[in-house]
Amino acid sequence: MIKLKRALAGAAAALAFSAAAQPFPARPVSIVVPFAAGGNNDVSGRIIAQEMARNLGQAVVVDNKTGAGGAIGATFVAKAKPDGYTLGFLSSGPLAGNASLYKSLPYDAAKDFVPIARTTTSPSVLVVNTSVPANTLDEFIAYVKAHPGKVNYGTSGTGSSPHLAGVLFQKMAAVEMTAVPYRGGSQVNSDLLAGQIQASFSPILEVMPLIQAGKLKAIAVTSAQRSPLLPQVPAIAERLHGYELITWNGLVAPAGTPPDVVERLNAEVVKAVNAPEVKAQLLQLGLEAAPTSSSDFGAYISQETATFARLVKLAGIEPQ
Repeated sequence: MIKLKRALAGAAAALAFSAAAQPFPARPVSIVVPFAAGGNNDVSGRIIAQEMARNLGQAVVVDNKTGAGGAIGATFVAKAKPDGYTLGFLSSGPLAGNASLYKSLPYDAAKDFVPIARTTTSPSVLVVNTSVPANTLDEFIAYVKAHPGKVNYGTSGTGSSPHLAGVLFQKMAAVEMTAVPYRGGSQVNSDLLAGQIQASFSPILEVMPLIQAGKLKAIAVTSAQRSPLLPQVPAIAERLHGYELITWNGLVAPAGTPPDVVERLNAEVVKAVNAPEVKAQLLQLGLEAAPTSSSDFGAYISQETATFARLVKLAGIEPQ
């Protein structure tokens, strides 16, 4: 009996050693997207996951866990086993903005995740109704200064990126505008086209068709440089140096994930995002490939968290 027990223990130990010795990944990897299927976050996540699977030789499955502004999916990842097989494809909201917008969250973005890599960035566009007598950023600033508080700009909600883009713009341009919150971008565009509001800082993909059709005027983009999607439109930063407010996505793993696994995943994410066909697909979604190292992504998240906190305070937004 004793010999049998020893033999069984030895066999179990051998199996455990064999499993541990297998190179990562030895089975399918799950990427949690905290937003609904069909949206930009989901589609871009699937594009990257498909390319990663091709390179890793294992399936990379996208799992949508939606709700609470991304908090449900982010919490699931935070509490997952830190072995590299459950990852989060998270955006600027869950990783940076939510900490300032909510009094309490079921996860701590600074402590519960290890960054793998940023994947993409996407600017918004300052657009105006065609009746606004401004075609350049200088003309728009002059117009707003001549009508303090009377220029209304639509946002997709208090504390959203379009709202905070306007807050930063007002601060740096020394102008006063009035933010008008809506439930979503489609309602913003409807009222902007109808002249109920005069301007918005809208996600580039939402307004590109309206700009190209001449139904809205593009004044400037919110990224530090011009967007390849609208190369003729200047960046706000060309006039207001240091201005930038963009949305972004990246991959994270639960805190405690082994460094060698993080390093392998980073290499695969960067390789996938830099693939020419992937870059082209992402650009069609209004997303620019912007992969980073793990450490650079960590520093970027910290920087963005501080920026969001400063803008939320500047806007006078009370955490909910």
